[in-house]
Amino acid sequence: MVLLGEMPMNRITMRLSILAWLLGSAGTLAQPPGPATDVRLPWQLDPAVLAGQGLSDVPPVPKEVLLSGESRPRRAVLHLGNDIVVVVYEEQPVKLALRGKGMPYNEFVHVLAGTLVLTDESGHAHEYHVGDFLVIPQGFTGTWETRGTFRELVVITREAWDATH
Repeated sequence: MVLLGEMPMNRITMRLSILAWLLGSAGTLAQPPGPATDVRLPWQLDPAVLAGQGLSDVPPVPKEVLLSGESRPRRAVLHLGNDIVVVVYEEQPVKLALRGKGMPYNEFVHVLAGTLVLTDESGHAHEYHVGDFLVIPQGFTGTWETRGTFRELVVITREAWDATH
């Protein structure tokens, strides 16, 4: 049991509260029903997209980062707001090197499919499975390994998105 202020919360409730806070910090969650709409209402993330349907192919990770596997990423941008970007990202089993400056931005992750293993530079492996929530801090160095078809819901800042996409 975790205490947040004076209110006890179980881990799932706390994680969902954090996600709601992150999404709410954008100022608006309205993107659907269409690009011409200026409606400012909450909307539910599409379960089909979260399940991997309708994702588009994107370029593979650079070869100098790829340690093993064949990078075949796919993604769908669910929200491109002024402050945050929400993306479903999928990758086949790969192992990547996060060297130099490491992770280029802070990334909130909810694992939707597969397994993610982050191994820090000291060799300590951190394993994440379906349903897990995590934050990968900017500057993390080590390896990023996906097992099985890995799919994640990612929330990053718009500034980080614009700088890297």
